[in-house]
Amino acid sequence: MIKPEDLRIGDIVKVNKIGCALHKNAIFKVVGIRSKHYNTTEKRFRGSVELIDVNGLDEDCCDSPYGLWCKSIAPIFLTPELLKKNNFKEEQHQKEGTSEWYDFYHYDLGINIVYEVEENKFAAYLDGKKLREIQYAHELQHILWALGLNAELKV
Repeated sequence: MIKPEDLRIGDIVKVNKIGCALHKNAIFKVVGIRSKHYNTTEKRFRGSVELIDVNGLDEDCCDSPYGLWCKSIAPIFLTPELLKKNNFKEEQHQKEGTSEWYDFYHYDLGINIVYEVEENKFAAYLDGKKLREIQYAHELQHILWALGLNAELKV
């Protein structure tokens, strides 16, 4: 689950619930966020989102976004493969004893993402200064947006 206040329009997320109309682990883009939407089944307010397929609306299937409760979506973990798919280049790879890390750099964006393998942690850097640790694709998107950069990610 992702809290609605942790989401922004354009974030990429995946479906994590079996039994809803969408396939589990399917990837979607957030196009609407409601922090308080009344759930008549549970008789309480919950966060909800409107989603479209990352490739856009499927004209054959539907002509409007899907609506889901925030409890039915999950973040997409950041991985070296996802970084490479989005034009981050491996600049360095160091291994010292049990410590191993990679430094990925995006030439157009000017951002480094350092991945510490042992701890499975990522951190974003700008001009050598650590911005923050991140785990998920949508957190990287938020950093890119905050810097006024293109935050569209390929998954």
